[in-house]
Amino acid sequence: MLDGFFSKLNVHNFADQYRNLIMVLLLNVPVIFLLLISNIKHPDFSLFQFFYLFCVIIGYYVLVIFLLTSIPFFIFYPVKPIRIFSIIAIISIYIYYLLVDHFVYLISKLHIDLFWLEVIINDHDGFGLPASTFRNVFLVFLAVIALEIGILKISHKIKKVKYLVVTFLIIVISAFAISQVIHIVAYEKNDIRITGITPHLPLYIPIISRRDARKYGDLLPLSDEPIEQDIAEKNSSLNYPRRDLEFRQSTEYDNPNILVIFLESWRFDAMTEEITPNIYELGQKSSVFNNHFSSGNSTVSGIFGFFYAIHPTYWTSVKANSSMIDNPVFIDMLEENDYSFGVYAKSNFNRHKIKDTIFRGIEVDESFAGKSIVEQDEDLTRKTIEFIHEQAETQSPYMAFAFYKSDHFPYDYPEDDSIFLPAANINFILTDDDTDPEPYMNDYKNATHYVDALIGKILQEVCSLGGMENTIIIISTDHSDELNDNRANYWGHGSNFTKYQVMVPLVVYIPGKEPQVINYPTTHIDIIPTIMRDIYGCTNDMKDYSNGRYLFEKQLKERPIVSRNYINHAFIFGDNVYEIYPMYVKKYKLYDVNIKAPAPSPHMLKTVIDEISCFYQENKTASTE
Repeated sequence: MLDGFFSKLNVHNFADQYRNLIMVLLLNVPVIFLLLISNIKHPDFSLFQFFYLFCVIIGYYVLVIFLLTSIPFFIFYPVKPIRIFSIIAIISIYIYYLLVDHFVYLISKLHIDLFWLEVIINDHDGFGLPASTFRNVFLVFLAVIALEIGILKISHKIKKVKYLVVTFLIIVISAFAISQVIHIVAYEKNDIRITGITPHLPLYIPIISRRDARKYGDLLPLSDEPIEQDIAEKNSSLNYPRRDLEFRQSTEYDNPNILVIFLESWRFDAMTEEITPNIYELGQKSSVFNNHFSSGNSTVSGIFGFFYAIHPTYWTSVKANSSMIDNPVFIDMLEENDYSFGVYAKSNFNRHKIKDTIFRGIEVDESFAGKSIVEQDEDLTRKTIEFIHEQAETQSPYMAFAFYKSDHFPYDYPEDDSIFLPAANINFILTDDDTDPEPYMNDYKNATHYVDALIGKILQEVCSLGGMENTIIIISTDHSDELNDNRANYWGHGSNFTKYQVMVPLVVYIPGKEPQVINYPTTHIDIIPTIMRDIYGCTNDMKDYSNGRYLFEKQLKERPIVSRNYINHAFIFGDNVYEIYPMYVKKYKLYDVNIKAPAPSPHMLKTVIDEISCFYQENKTASTE
């Protein structure tokens, strides 16, 4: 026991002071609880939800401040003034952050990170903030400090139980474990009553684990039954779409087939006649976009942005509210028009929640014959062709999605496809800034060339069935792959947001549309709203259901591009990248991670703030307007 340990060492004063620190933290619990629960407007919690939130606050937010204050306590214990000052400063800043974040969140539905804090401090005039705002902010901070000094004084007057430290640790650790187990199970079962709380909490990253969900699932009062609509809406933090969609009675297209093909990790410079001859040939009859951005440098973000047509920063909220949203409006529209679906992808769509958020109620085939990725991609091709052939026989419209994996690292292909030489497998342990990327680039090209041959078989099947007259074909990818392009030892994806990881090819074939090459910036979130408008006659303003722009119209003003990976996101303004972590902002050029980017413009910041917050509930626009 820690208290007994202190006593045996005859350091009673040390133990008393540490117990006093614990008491200060306990007295701050009501403050933290009030600030966090106030983020959830008009909470109508069940007792179970309230219990979960309480465990999160004790086991996450109090645990964090406990760890932060324990460090200076142990380091500066011999120097009392520095120890007290450090602890009061840390707690005051922590409480102040939660307070400011609360008010910002109520207004914008955004949580504060270092990027926004730095922008506001350095360019408050650009945001229209008067000097008096900072005066008031400073006065509030002084009030928080005064509060903490008062709490410190009160803590000295409260009698501490002997085993306070041990009891506190048991409660905090237990609360952490309980809250995470609850979230793990709720996440797996899509229980919005629990998952819907996450977007309201700043810097909260709960644990997800399918294995543990199976382990603990039967121990918790969480049902596998779908959540009732009124409960889902009550707990939702999203308003997507903002209005019900309306369509013209008829267009020149009558429920055409939709064929979407993704080549995993396809680089923007790898759509050439030599590397991808079949796609290149299709491109001669299509719209080819040479300045196109994925919505992420990871698979989930790239797939999400493509189908939802909203910024990938909404991904966490969409997952949390998936039972209410059901599917993206594009998929909902196809289902209402009796489309058949063939989804073929060995990319853990189920585990990553892509199945539950994009293809809910639709079969996703992730099982393919063969021991190697090469053999499995061949089987994927066979299944896709069979699906297309079956739909042609029944004359029913379809949406097919084929997602290839062979050109994902480590780049697999048959030996006969070794046409770009010399080629070598990447060994990341042996690479550095000066590593010549050419043999690894050739390895990548060979894999991409192989996948192109498989895609050629699908295109040939569509053509032989006469489908080129009534099939829209979209070929792109989830993200790109960097191969030491900046000589900074970056390989693969998910590590930065330079063009070598987020710029990708896009080929869009629409029957009867004149082929063209487009060089202005476009992004994944532009594709679906363009199809919805031109092909299906959606009459809504695109802003009702998308952050995208019309794909075939050059924007007169510079637009923000938002990209995401699994843990953080980035804003791309022109050729400047602002990669955002909770407590760190990395600024660099789109074309070179080694070159620092300047401060962002206020105009672009205002635009991106509006776009990344417009689908939250407080911005709800009545459909009757």
